Amino acid sequence: MKHSFRKMSAMAMAVAMGLSVMPTVSAEEVVQPELGARVKNIIEADGYQFKDLNSNGQLDPYEDWRLSAAERTEDLLGRMTAEQKAAQMVHLTLVSKKDSWFNEANVGFALVYEYIFDSAADAAVRTNEIQELSEGSELGIPLIFSMDTEAGAAFVSDATYLPDEVNQGAANDVELVKKLNTVLKEELQAVGVRMALSPDADLITDPRWGRNQECYSEDTEVVQNLIVAAVEALQGGNELTEDSIIATVKHFPGAGAQTDGVDGTPLTIQEDSMELHLAGFKAAIEAGAAAVMPYGYSTVPYLGGDAVENSADQSKAVMTDLLREELGYQGLIQTDWGLNFTGASNAGADILGGAGVRAAGELIEEVDEERLTDACRRILNAKFALGIFENPYVDEAKASEIVGSEEHKAAAREAAAASFTLVKYENPASLEGQKIVVAGELAQDVRALNSGWTAKEPMEIKGTTILEALQEKAGADNVTYIAEAKDVPEDLTGVTAVVAVGEKSGTHDPAWGADTLEFPKEQTDLVDALKAAGANVVSVVAMNRAYVLTPIEQASDSVLLVYRPGATCGAEAVADALYGETAITGKLPFQIPKTMEQVENQREDLPKDIEDPLYEYGYGIDVEAFGA
Repeated sequence: MKHSFRKMSAMAMAVAMGLSVMPTVSAEEVVQPELGARVKNIIEADGYQFKDLNSNGQLDPYEDWRLSAAERTEDLLGRMTAEQKAAQMVHLTLVSKKDSWFNEANVGFALVYEYIFDSAADAAVRTNEIQELSEGSELGIPLIFSMDTEAGAAFVSDATYLPDEVNQGAANDVELVKKLNTVLKEELQAVGVRMALSPDADLITDPRWGRNQECYSEDTEVVQNLIVAAVEALQGGNELTEDSIIATVKHFPGAGAQTDGVDGTPLTIQEDSMELHLAGFKAAIEAGAAAVMPYGYSTVPYLGGDAVENSADQSKAVMTDLLREELGYQGLIQTDWGLNFTGASNAGADILGGAGVRAAGELIEEVDEERLTDACRRILNAKFALGIFENPYVDEAKASEIVGSEEHKAAAREAAAASFTLVKYENPASLEGQKIVVAGELAQDVRALNSGWTAKEPMEIKGTTILEALQEKAGADNVTYIAEAKDVPEDLTGVTAVVAVGEKSGTHDPAWGADTLEFPKEQTDLVDALKAAGANVVSVVAMNRAYVLTPIEQASDSVLLVYRPGATCGAEAVADALYGETAITGKLPFQIPKTMEQVENQREDLPKDIEDPLYEYGYGIDVEAFGA
């Protein structure tokens, strides 16, 4: 049964329940927090209510919400075994549920993935069920749920799928980034998720890397400004509170410098580029980022020591020497998803991504308890600060009112529109009242509107395709769809053809691979055929990284880059822009190369070093109304 109380008092607090060892509570106004208890009893002391988390019938310091997070943490640590401390470091991947993971092992974290991919109300039910199991454990330590959030709360079916970070970098609007991360914060909170595995502070330096879509820019100042805005919006400031979502800044010390752009290869960072890659992380740390994730798939040879052979999230040189000692970071170190959990812990990691209950046993055998205590102290401090010891539960009915709300959708649509970048604009014609052609397979691909950090197929994500959005705008009878070059009619004189090109959705490995940024022949053939038929060709490019745009640019009258604008409202925003209903003002967040040779000649670790690119960083044609 849930118990909710809100009272105010200005009385001096005495030592509760006659305990001989209880930190003094200061004499100041105290507000009774809302308590959520489904398993443990509520006890009273000094006219206030508390959860009896260890079921001993008395108020212990860690159960006393009047004390500081630090005081409560130290008391709880003194009651924990090494096994219980190790379990708090475990960050499960939650594909299915086993009750004993929570009510017996009492693990610390769970990445939700598709386990809660359902309506917001059902997602809230599922997280509440697991919190109830955790409450029933010996010490009643609540769980922190996490989610990969590059595309929003995109592992809930009716969430607002937001434009990816590359779009946010093209818009380069601090207030807009704050607004989007506030949307993310509210939707995560509604379903009980309190840790975002975002934002990304990686600097874009190699066009071939498939994860550029998850990054803001190849300009350090832009990265610094936007990462701070994201962290502060998610956390509600520079300290964790009951209203915060933990921001997990990725991927330390900067994963953009992959060898030949191939994800998971050694980072090519050198002496003259290290500070560039660290810039975003330094800004995030100064802004109070509660968690930092070192990259789990790449070594950092420049740093020497164990960083030569170990991935960043297994490296003492990265996590302890650089992050902790040199940069002075005191928050949570959350590993990427890996296998060597004892190695990561000994190197300085606090939370072990992908670990299971068995990993806790390995930690006991191979990691000093002092190291386990150090990690557990940070974890418990964060949990106390978040207020989840008092109430980890969420309102299941209210979740559906918040997640995917019209207000949130409007913010996503606004952000998408602000990001679109026009790099060519010739022979513009208004689409209003026209019969138009819409072409290309991507015009029917809703997933291409976001990066791959959404629920995976065969699960269906909700959203509108570019074809559907244009049919809605023009009227279905006024739109002819063409998939391939062979289907293009001989004469399209006077007809506007909107052709969608670019890559399908992906994560680590881009659809075209890391060895090319050139458009596949079927796409260039389609654009060429439309141009040869006399159409006014408007190429809409779904762009996760900087492609060699040269052949598309040459065969198009206009070229609009839409990046990854979001499955929820991205297509509608594209249609709005093409029908002149919203201004186009986005600027390139990276250089656009003319040739692959230019890409191969640039350094993987330096930004803006393509000589004579097709389009320079920051380029974009401002248009108040397309076709007007």
